[in-house]
Amino acid sequence: MSLLTLSYCNNRHYDRWFAVAAYLFLLLVSQYVRAAPGDTLSATIGTTVTYDTNVFRLSPLINPALIVGVPARADQIITSTFALNLNKVYLMQRFEANGSLVDNRYNNFDFLNFLGKNYTATWHWYATPYLHGRLSGFHTEALNNFASMTGFANSTTQNLRTADNYHFEGIFEIDRAWHLVGGIDHTISKNSRITVQDFNSQVSSVEGGIRYTRPSGASLTYKVRSGRGEFINRPQPIVASLFDTRFDEMEHELRLSWPVTGKASIDARAGYLSREHKHFSQRDFAGFVGNFNLNWAVTSKVHVTASWARQLSNFQTVGSAFLNPNFQRFSSSFVSNNRFSIAPIWQITEKIALRMRYDYVLSNWHGAIIPLPTSRSDSIHSGLVALDWQPYKMLFLSAAFHRDRRASNLRGFDFDSTAGSFSVKLNF
Repeated sequence: MSLLTLSYCNNRHYDRWFAVAAYLFLLLVSQYVRAAPGDTLSATIGTTVTYDTNVFRLSPLINPALIVGVPARADQIITSTFALNLNKVYLMQRFEANGSLVDNRYNNFDFLNFLGKNYTATWHWYATPYLHGRLSGFHTEALNNFASMTGFANSTTQNLRTADNYHFEGIFEIDRAWHLVGGIDHTISKNSRITVQDFNSQVSSVEGGIRYTRPSGASLTYKVRSGRGEFINRPQPIVASLFDTRFDEMEHELRLSWPVTGKASIDARAGYLSREHKHFSQRDFAGFVGNFNLNWAVTSKVHVTASWARQLSNFQTVGSAFLNPNFQRFSSSFVSNNRFSIAPIWQITEKIALRMRYDYVLSNWHGAIIPLPTSRSDSIHSGLVALDWQPYKMLFLSAAFHRDRRASNLRGFDFDSTAGSFSVKLNF
């Protein structure tokens, strides 16, 4: 056994013992720690068993044995979650914290097993009743989305995506209606393996604007954000592929929050995002971004959320990172996504709820840097039906059925996936 293999096995061994110790700690804390009046402290333990027919989101054209070494596409995944939540109020300050361990175990593709460690923490600060804001941070660990990585050489290996964010915002109330808003933000995104589509990067931003509020709770906010980003561990540009070292972002945003009636509310955003790279203007992009969300309580038991969102994201390729000839090549610098969704919830009884969701996503790749006959365009249909049952305050059960289907104008990027899951959650 090599030193590298031994180290890997030891790390997995310690991860498991670390998880067990943390789980016991959460249980003990939830039983013996008493929060002060007005504070809340809770622990959650849950397990979800999922059967997925197409884990790697492979096209029917692709022989999975050539990709993962076995003819199987499907797998059974057991996801166990242990979380601790704290909400504490001290004088005018409010503190929120959440920490969780998410253990993922695959039956067939056990090389994907991993223990995700996540946290969020927020300080809602008040200097005076007219000067207040929020200081927050989060850390997340999860597998990269296989649907986004389809067709690339590392799409079927474990590739963990970690994200860290630190955010500070302040609000100064000029009067009851007009508020000045501002903030700073720092985000770091890394992959455990090198990817072409979504490089390791960090972005530091500063933002400021003005908000108009109404006693009804309605508000209209204008903000402008300026950001400076860099691709981590790339001191020099890669000229052959036009991969840059640094970029600048500018975004103008107008946001509306409007409680239309006691049963309906609207949250909408319209913005213009531009991104310029230091050395290669071919990678630059700009365009409209935004979203529209309608929340409607149709009756006391039926709620519907309908939404639309448009997003522009970095997605850099040079058209040469594909697995085999079954995939058509494409070149891009960014991708535009338009998502339409509707999510009704029927609270059948006090303890039973039926949830449904349908999403349609249209994605187009732009900014090709090498001439190819066709640019890529995909459409994804996703559906979810779930039945939730909470027989007791501390016990929550849920069964869900998922269906995803992607069609593409390029060969090799279409897929079908069906999944069923059952979840059990205990709240303390």
